[in-house]
Amino acid sequence: MRTLLTGSLSCVLLFVALNATAQTLSPLQSDAPKAVSLTVSGGVSLGTYEAGFLYYSVTSSQGERAVDLRLVTGASAGSLNALLAVMATCGVDASTPGQSLFWDIWVPIGFNDLFIPSSTTPLGVFSREALERRAGHIEQAWNRGLDSSCDVVLGVSTTRLSPRALKAASGRLDLPRLEEKFAIRIQGRGTGRPPRATNYTTREGRRLELLLETNEQGDIPFAHLRELLLASMSFPIAFPPQPLRTCAPTASTKPGVCLPADARRELFIDGGVFDNTPLRLAVGLARDGLRETADGKLEWRPVPQPDVRTTPPGIAFAFIDPDATEYPVAPPALADASPTSLPATLAELLATFVDTARSKELAMLLEEEPEIAKRLTLPRRHFPAAGAPLFAFLGFFERDFRVFDFYLGMYDARRMMDDAFREGRTPHETPRATAMDGLGGWQPFACMSAVYDALPSAEQVCQGETLADFRALLQMSLDQLYDACSKPEVTAPAGAWRNTHCDRGLAGQPPPRVPGLQPGEWPEWKQRKEESELAYSMRLLGAYGFSFRNLGVPKGRGELAVLRIRHLLGAAAHRLAAVQPASDRPTVRFASKLAVDSISYEPQRLSLHITMGPTESEVGLSVGASEMPLSSGLRFAGALGFRGLEDVLSSGSSSDPFGMVLTGGLEFQPRSEQTFLSQSRLALRAGWLFSANDGYGTNRCTDGGASHVTACSRPVVQALVGITFLEFLRAQVVGEWFPGSSTRKTLWSVAPGIGLELGLQGVTN
Repeated sequence: MRTLLTGSLSCVLLFVALNATAQTLSPLQSDAPKAVSLTVSGGVSLGTYEAGFLYYSVTSSQGERAVDLRLVTGASAGSLNALLAVMATCGVDASTPGQSLFWDIWVPIGFNDLFIPSSTTPLGVFSREALERRAGHIEQAWNRGLDSSCDVVLGVSTTRLSPRALKAASGRLDLPRLEEKFAIRIQGRGTGRPPRATNYTTREGRRLELLLETNEQGDIPFAHLRELLLASMSFPIAFPPQPLRTCAPTASTKPGVCLPADARRELFIDGGVFDNTPLRLAVGLARDGLRETADGKLEWRPVPQPDVRTTPPGIAFAFIDPDATEYPVAPPALADASPTSLPATLAELLATFVDTARSKELAMLLEEEPEIAKRLTLPRRHFPAAGAPLFAFLGFFERDFRVFDFYLGMYDARRMMDDAFREGRTPHETPRATAMDGLGGWQPFACMSAVYDALPSAEQVCQGETLADFRALLQMSLDQLYDACSKPEVTAPAGAWRNTHCDRGLAGQPPPRVPGLQPGEWPEWKQRKEESELAYSMRLLGAYGFSFRNLGVPKGRGELAVLRIRHLLGAAAHRLAAVQPASDRPTVRFASKLAVDSISYEPQRLSLHITMGPTESEVGLSVGASEMPLSSGLRFAGALGFRGLEDVLSSGSSSDPFGMVLTGGLEFQPRSEQTFLSQSRLALRAGWLFSANDGYGTNRCTDGGASHVTACSRPVVQALVGITFLEFLRAQVVGEWFPGSSTRKTLWSVAPGIGLELGLQGVTN
């Protein structure tokens, strides 16, 4: 029954063996790896890609090359996929992608499932309700049991919300600790019985893993394991901290036991904040816990032994990171490039700090044990993922994005398998996956493989209306790959990326066209200057007729898809600001709108402005024409202007009699000119001037209205040019035309003004 991460992971082992010995080895040779450790990094919506990679690894099994999965570690989304990998390799299987737990957990969850306004808290904008419902499906499979030969340690990376103080220098020095690791041993007990989960740590351990709460026998209920995974996935701002009941390893009187009376309830957040690649945890667990049996296999010691100094030679380490690509993801930084301003310096420092913090543990591991690099394999993504833009969050906006990325993970798993089996493969060892490439639930994967591998079958397997949006995503990924590889900054020689498509792009060739895709007009496939990654993706999808079903915009309207994404994120940001304490709302509102405006600037739907000038003061309103502002930037605008206020506010006399100007019309904000720093506008308004000189139109104008603009009540037409800085400081110039008649002379006026502009609905848009 048990097929311990066969197929792709057995290829991983062969790859590692090849790298270690510089020759092709059979898995039956004594020096071939006997077990595998798998580390899965965080990936936000690209957790779907990881899920597809792992699913294909299991379904493409071959008994001849099966190896033991003994250890899995993960951070953030990778921790959930790590548990799913354990369950899949220990007996939970599915014949088609849509029937798998991997698919069931990742593909259905979209933005609307995560953002439930009534569930937003001051510490997290998203709800865990959908994740908890899906976790119920995992628990059902868990309770059905895992194979009795299953014995795997699951390592999970988390981060404390408040630091734990470690004592040093005989208790005189407190060392704050935010990173926390957990090690859970999972042992199958056969069909019909839930597996046993226990804390796998010791009081004398060097890593000081925390203990999850247990019963007196040391068993961990699945509910506590579920809470641990939710804690590791609690990305700050997105999700509120997750409470866990834990014990410090030194507080336990019995190894692995954390009784309810001893457990403390504390808050935890995403494990990827400080350790997004918990490979060092995997190496440490393998070193302390694995031992070789008399028959040459590896098994777990009852209790870890931290005094062991060497990692067992029979274990190989595989690391899945969706950010690792077999093509250039960005132009390389110039060696002499340096920031020219303080904001640029701080932005570069922050970006470097985040990247360094998330990979710190991996860097430390390679410094401490450089030989591990020879036993490590890193699968690479060969094509851009649909969910990669927006910091890998885009996948949550369209189900078809997640479906595409799931199959892309499967494709890369197959590519690695093919590479590993290329040498020394016999006919009976051909991967079983080749029999799955037909239809019957595998058509999208068959289409993707045929297109990417330039197979003659592409014309046939990519046909059908059900694959229309999938074909658009395939073409977009090809365009983006060729664009990335054709940039002038890419100077790597052909073959450097082990990606034939990238070599073609580097040679200046255009991307191939997906069979069955027939856009009205083929777009420019290269990314335009100043075009964001999101805008580039949506432009291509719009040109290829993508449906945008979940975003709810017309088919093919990629530019509206960008606005819709901005609108949805703006609504979430507004809700997050609204639930903050009153004193913090303005700060959160400002910061959140600044963040979402970096995607695409969108004006406040309702704004009020007050300006003053030498000839006229004005109070005005501007409102968007719909919930989602039109791409044209048109708005409705109205204003009430005042002239000759000196007559009202003082005993003196002004040059102009007092008058009020009531106008309304249309305002235009060109989207190409809008940023959070400055916003320009043009307006055309018409209305009526009410003059106190003629009783606001109730008396006859004595001098024909020629002496002053406000001498008589009369119609007025206004043209406005204005600019606002930081959506707050406003400057404008209003040109006014007062048409004449048989009794009035035509007049004109220019009224400059400066003042304030205030959004009346936060960041709802």
